[in-house]
Amino acid sequence: MVNFKRLKKFRLTLGPVEQLQIVISTIVVVSLATIFVVRWTSGQKLEWLLFGSVLTVGIFGFIIVTITLKYGRILEEQKQELMALNSFAQTINRSVDINELLTNALREILRILDVQYGWIYQIENGSLKVVASYQTGSMSLSIFNQTIPQDDPLFHRLKTMYVVKIPEQQNGMNLQQYEHLHWWASIPIHVKNNFAGTIVVASTSQKAFDTKQSELISAFANQLGVALENANLFERLRRSQEQYIDLFENSPDMTHLVNKDGIIVSCNATEAKMLGYSKEELIGFPLTKLYPPAYHAEVKKMLDKIFNEKKELWGIEEKMVTSDGRILDVSVNALLMKDEKGEEPLMRAVARDITEKKKLEANIIHAQRIDSIGNLAGGIAHDFNNILTSILGSTAIMMRRIKRQKENFRFIEIIDSTAKRGASLTRQLLTFARKSAVHVHPILVSDIVRETVTLFERSIDKSIKISTLLPSQTFIIKGDDGQIQQALLNILINARDAMPNGGVITISMSNIKITRNEITSPDQQPGEYVAISITDNGIGMEPEICQRIFEPFFTTKEQGKGTGLGLSVVYGVVNSHNGFVTVHSVPGKGSEFILHFPIYKTTIPEIIPQKSEKLPRGTERILVVDDEDEVLEVVCGMLRELGYIPTAVNSGQKALTLLRKNESFDAVLLDLNMPKMSGQTTCLKIKGMNPSQRVIVATGYSNRIVSDSPLQNKVEAFLQKPFQFEELAKTLRSVLDSPSVTV
Repeated sequence: MVNFKRLKKFRLTLGPVEQLQIVISTIVVVSLATIFVVRWTSGQKLEWLLFGSVLTVGIFGFIIVTITLKYGRILEEQKQELMALNSFAQTINRSVDINELLTNALREILRILDVQYGWIYQIENGSLKVVASYQTGSMSLSIFNQTIPQDDPLFHRLKTMYVVKIPEQQNGMNLQQYEHLHWWASIPIHVKNNFAGTIVVASTSQKAFDTKQSELISAFANQLGVALENANLFERLRRSQEQYIDLFENSPDMTHLVNKDGIIVSCNATEAKMLGYSKEELIGFPLTKLYPPAYHAEVKKMLDKIFNEKKELWGIEEKMVTSDGRILDVSVNALLMKDEKGEEPLMRAVARDITEKKKLEANIIHAQRIDSIGNLAGGIAHDFNNILTSILGSTAIMMRRIKRQKENFRFIEIIDSTAKRGASLTRQLLTFARKSAVHVHPILVSDIVRETVTLFERSIDKSIKISTLLPSQTFIIKGDDGQIQQALLNILINARDAMPNGGVITISMSNIKITRNEITSPDQQPGEYVAISITDNGIGMEPEICQRIFEPFFTTKEQGKGTGLGLSVVYGVVNSHNGFVTVHSVPGKGSEFILHFPIYKTTIPEIIPQKSEKLPRGTERILVVDDEDEVLEVVCGMLRELGYIPTAVNSGQKALTLLRKNESFDAVLLDLNMPKMSGQTTCLKIKGMNPSQRVIVATGYSNRIVSDSPLQNKVEAFLQKPFQFEELAKTLRSVLDSPSVTV
């Protein structure tokens, strides 16, 4: 019984090939023995040929069976390997998520190799890091650190296939702490021939990790490398899609897809948000929902042009409408594209909100128009001042020579008064054009406002009330109080005229700060301002009117009731003080004008009034240079009235000719704007010939034209046309009694 058990145990240790070899050998031996016994017992002669034939057949059968079974086993092993590889490939191809892929791959490796522990390390930031682990045993362990840096010798060892039997100490690695393990192995993973990680397996079985298993797991590693590459590609594709979706949804531009029937099939979150809808309220609706009714025909033409004529549109400016009726200016680019199936064409339109850009462009154009009109107004004012110089000078001479009792004296006074009103008008033009002189000094804003209100109250009836809301805080600006008062009066008068049936005018002040990000027009600069607000509850203005109110001669009043210069002067005054004006108006509800002036932080110096003096006279020789003959005649007449000896020439060349002949003049009264040789050139040449020659410049513009030119430190004085006897007498006497300006 015991021997039978041993025999059975011995049989179980044999493989199928060895077992079949024993069976065949036994059959051959039994066959030969049977032949021999039969022949011997029957008395027949033993035929050695027959005996040899049986032996030969047995040997050949033994060989054939051996070869067949051996190669059959090889084929079976190859079949099992292919099935294992196929099973592994199916496992790792079930998922494109890298973490899930690695876990499934490791689980399948442990199942096929019949081992208990496995880890997958992957290259991250130059180090090997555990990205997946799995064990079938009850004991959880890790034979290496979670991260293996590049300078660790183990890092380079794991880059190749490596098998270690345990327990043993090998190459400095003491693994005796894992006595329950019998071996571990590492198999590198390559992606595009680059080392990407390694598979580490360990087993408690005494069965060694043989060559077949090494080849099989190497094949697994190759398949895993390909799967990792595909998973990485998919991950990059997924991230790219997420980025595209994010860019599409959160792009600063509005985007929608429209089919050939004009129905919106998709839109981004930006469009829904900017138009005040949810995406569900736009998708499935006609494209015309995004546009005001006046643009529906244009939208249909655009769709026809794109779908039927296959044209692309770029930079087309249109208007879109929001859910609450607001109009947005947009710039649209549109082109054809195919749907997800690559079949039905869709129109992709990208609309950029340019509302603020259009407003800024309108402000710039308006500012340029104002500047152009200002230059024109300045030129007109200069020409008028030359004319008025002749008129006022003539009337002044006549009024000095004709007795007041004379019959025609009253008409001279009318001419003089009318000409002075014209001079006032030209001063307003020059103020608008920012070409008039600004006499700046510290001003207490509350004082100038109170003075202006007191002055204005005399011109209104009891149907209009004035409410003044001035803070206790002191606001000091630096400017010309006369011009500022004129600007305030002009706005107050406009407010009065806007309330024919009476109303309330409210004047208030506040302190505001403007940062660079809050600037909305070219006139504005960052800084601290005092804002003077003048509000009325009159008839108000339409937006189209508001765009033009600062243009000279533009007025909505009846003919004869307005010059159209009031608000132009306001604009020029405020701008000449480095400030700006804002206007808010609603038809039927009123208007608000806010004047912003930069705050000047200093105390107001005490002003000492000057005593009036008598009109000074003289006997010196004066050279008068002007291209207008009438002006020459009148100015020379005024000089003679004051006792001076004038000499008149009508060009700069003639003046230089006289001076080169050693003609001696105590002063030169020089017009600045002359043809051929300008007053500036003439002045510089005069100073070049005689640096001590006194020169007084006269012009229809203001002294700003002198202060901004090379003449700034080369002339003794300035006279603005039209000037009166008093101005001419005082300026001339002051220059003659003072040292000359030497170049």
